[in-house]
Amino acid sequence: MNTFRQLAILLQENESFLMNTVLHYALAYGYSKYTSTLVEAWRLSISGLTNAISQYISANPDAIPDIRVDSNYRDDAVASFGVVEAKRHRSRGIDLGMFLGLFKYYRDSYLDLVKEKIKINELASQYSRYLIRCFDRIELSFCIEWATASEDIKLEELQTKNMLLVNEKNKYLTLFESFLSPLILLRDDHIENMNMAGVQLLEPLEGTGIYYYDQEYRRQLRHKKSKSILKFKNKNILRLFPWMASALTAFDKYNATYNQFVASIFNETSKMQEDYCITIFPMRDLSKKFSGKIIFFDNISEKKMAEVQLRESEGKYRTLVETMNEGILVLNEELVVTYINEMVSSLLGYPKDEIIGQKILKFLHAECNEDFIEQQRLRKEGNADSHEFVMVKSNGEKVFVLSSPTPLFDASHKFVGSYEVLTNISNIKLIEMQLIHSQKMETIGVMASGIAHEINTPLQYVIGNSSFIKENMEDVLDLTTKIRESLKMAASEDIHDALQGLQQAFEGLDIEFITEEMPRAISECMEGLNRIAAIVTSVKRFSHPDSDVFKSINVNREIANTITISKNEWKSVAQLTSDFEENLPNLQCIPSDFNQVILNLIINASHALQEKYGDTSEKGTIHMKTYSGKHHLFVSVTDNGAGIQKSIRDKIFSPFFTTKDVGKGTGMGLAIVLKIIEKHKGKIWFESEEGQGTTFFVQFPLKPAFSEEVQLNLEDYGDDSQAH
Repeated sequence: MNTFRQLAILLQENESFLMNTVLHYALAYGYSKYTSTLVEAWRLSISGLTNAISQYISANPDAIPDIRVDSNYRDDAVASFGVVEAKRHRSRGIDLGMFLGLFKYYRDSYLDLVKEKIKINELASQYSRYLIRCFDRIELSFCIEWATASEDIKLEELQTKNMLLVNEKNKYLTLFESFLSPLILLRDDHIENMNMAGVQLLEPLEGTGIYYYDQEYRRQLRHKKSKSILKFKNKNILRLFPWMASALTAFDKYNATYNQFVASIFNETSKMQEDYCITIFPMRDLSKKFSGKIIFFDNISEKKMAEVQLRESEGKYRTLVETMNEGILVLNEELVVTYINEMVSSLLGYPKDEIIGQKILKFLHAECNEDFIEQQRLRKEGNADSHEFVMVKSNGEKVFVLSSPTPLFDASHKFVGSYEVLTNISNIKLIEMQLIHSQKMETIGVMASGIAHEINTPLQYVIGNSSFIKENMEDVLDLTTKIRESLKMAASEDIHDALQGLQQAFEGLDIEFITEEMPRAISECMEGLNRIAAIVTSVKRFSHPDSDVFKSINVNREIANTITISKNEWKSVAQLTSDFEENLPNLQCIPSDFNQVILNLIINASHALQEKYGDTSEKGTIHMKTYSGKHHLFVSVTDNGAGIQKSIRDKIFSPFFTTKDVGKGTGMGLAIVLKIIEKHKGKIWFESEEGQGTTFFVQFPLKPAFSEEVQLNLEDYGDDSQAH
């Protein structure tokens, strides 16, 4: 024998089938006239019966139940269900035969389910016999409970049920009247009932505002309403609203679940023409005892006025957006442009319809794509920081823009895109680049005398030794000439005379001095020239003419070069030491910009030392350090100079702010440093103690906006970018 646990699962998974089947039987054989009209009531009855049978199966999973002479019809799950149903239906005035008749169709519905779903005849037969025995036990317990109850108990149950019915009726009437919108019930398109708001719509009722607050007035108004209902009751709705004919006809013709439309109606109480959204829907009656329609009138006059005001506001907004000097760009989560204003179209030189619907990457400079995708990732996290990027016009010209974004989220807090306000900063960027270049020229100008001094010392070595070599080389050349002449003389004359001539030539030349000093002089010349070449190379490496191109640099080497060319700035006031991390990762940056940052920080440190030690014979210290983390590279510049006053610490990165005397500083050094670092997506901060010194920390991303995650995201967004 198979276990019957699968039967319980079958019943629980097919409650809708069971409800529809038993309802079909109830309608077909007239039982629906005495049962509930509500879907929920039928669903609960099936659910309760299924749960009872499932519990019984759980307790008796292996064998079909028997009906024995000593069987107990109260303690198990199905018997208890029968007892409860007996009390419930008896209190409603249902007689025993009526209930048992309907219950036979419940039984048939469950057997129909087995027949429909179980295709193995033997298993279907076992399931059917099990269900038949369960229904037998329910009916027996039902009959026993019904028969053993006294007449007094039955009368008391009936009275209790009648009281509940009266309460339910009052609840319905209260609910019906609680609607502040007009509500009309129709049967065959004739008025069956309407609420107070419906009466107010059709005839004037003064003072109805206190209906819900004054009990005596409410009683009087209900009496007046009852008289009005009698006047309208059974009247065809088309006599009141003839324009509703087409809506009712369409509703009946297509057996619609609802019909909704808007109409203008004169309200007899307010004496105003008002707009209503009218909804017609059928009575939700499974048993088909109460066929009819409900008409719901929702006053939307204020809504329509609000819509008009909203359209006017939207018109003003669109006018504002389309005429503003900033560009408006709206992107979805896939970086597709969903809206732009005229300024963006003008900025890029494309018509609107050629931009909307395209991915924004198509209009960005190729070098900005990865950074833009990274910014979009930050938008998903709610970040709304401004950022710069470069767009490309239809003619290939670059446009620098500053974006002020706002992340967009739907009601479920899902990211759906961003709203970006774009400002054309091309002219500002041009001025900024000129300013940075000017700052570099200013710095190089300040260093020029120092560089000249650095070059002059080895140059003096070269000039002095070159003069020495030149003078002695003339004597060596004379000796060479005499040797050649003596050799010729030896071939044709007496060799003794030739050797005597050579001896005299050697005695006139200090050959030992020449052979000792000449190599040293040449070596010093080479050393001087190499030193000059090193300085020139450092200056050249510092300047980096390809100043707008990101390249991979050796940070330690670049800092060493900058230290070399800035030596004249710090050597008189500082001992400069360094602690460079070995195997430091290379950094992707604009080399000349990086060098400018380091140079400005070194000069800043030397000025701080000059302020503290300038009038003494002491020297301060400058300590350079490099180190790296998992995602960032760090450079620190520490001095033990005068420190930064607390009152000015929030101003030192501001343009044109300086503590130096007029003519000794423009105040742009640290402002330029900050701008360069921000361009590289880095950070700068400092720690300072007055009188003790300052440390500036610079943080660069090792892969600024070019992480593997961004690379993958770029692939996700597709390759829609132009090759600029």
